[in-house]
Amino acid sequence: MKANRYTTMAAVVLVAASLATAVWAEEVLPKPEQPFKGKIGRTAKESTPDFPKVIEAPKGAPNVLLILTDDVGFGAPSTFGGAIPTPTFDRLAQAGLRYNTFHTTALCSPTRSALITGRNHHTNATGVITEMATGFPGYNSLMPKSSGTVGEILKQNGYNTSWFGKNHNVPDWQSSQAGPFELWPTALGFEYFYGFIGGDTDQWHSAIFEGTLPVEA
Repeated sequence: MKANRYTTMAAVVLVAASLATAVWAEEVLPKPEQPFKGKIGRTAKESTPDFPKVIEAPKGAPNVLLILTDDVGFGAPSTFGGAIPTPTFDRLAQAGLRYNTFHTTALCSPTRSALITGRNHHTNATGVITEMATGFPGYNSLMPKSSGTVGEILKQNGYNTSWFGKNHNVPDWQSSQAGPFELWPTALGFEYFYGFIGGDTDQWHSAIFEGTLPVEA
C-alpha cells in the first residue's frame, strides 16, 4: 500500500515538474533553443534537415502602439478632463480602456524608463534625467540589462519593433558617435530608431539619428 502511494506521489511530482518546465520555457527569454527534429544518417541521402523555425508573433496578434507625451500629466488632455483638446486620444479612450493610475516621476527620463520596462525608475538607475546622473545606485543612468524593455519582449516574441521621437535615456557621456551604443534604443529591443537622443532639439534643424547614425532632418 505504501509503495503504491509513494509511486503515485512520485508520478504527480513528475507531472507537476513537467508542466512547470513547459510554463517556464514560455516565460523565459530568450526562448530555449529549438530541438533538432530531423535525422542525421551516415550519408546526406539518409539524413533529413530541420531548420529552426523563425519566431513569429501568433496569428491575430495585435499591433502595439505606446505613446509618451513628454512632461504632460492627467490635467492636460481633454481625455481625462484637461483643458487641451485631444480628439484622437478621446476617440481611442472611448473605444477601449483608460488606465488612470500610472504614476509619473515628474521628470521625462525616469518616467520613460519606468514606462518601457514596467519597473521603478530607481531600479533602472534613472532616478533623474541623464544629464544630472551621479555615481550613486539608482542615479547613474546606466540602466541594467535586467530591466528588459517592452521592445525586447515583443521582439523576442516575433514582433518587429521601432522607436520614433525623443529618447533622452542614453547616458550623457555615451551619446556621441564614439558610442558605446549598448543603451541606445537599437540595443534595447527596438530594431529601428528615428529620433533625437538628448532632452530637446531644434524643431527646424533637428539633431536626428537613424539607428545610431546622424541624418539630415
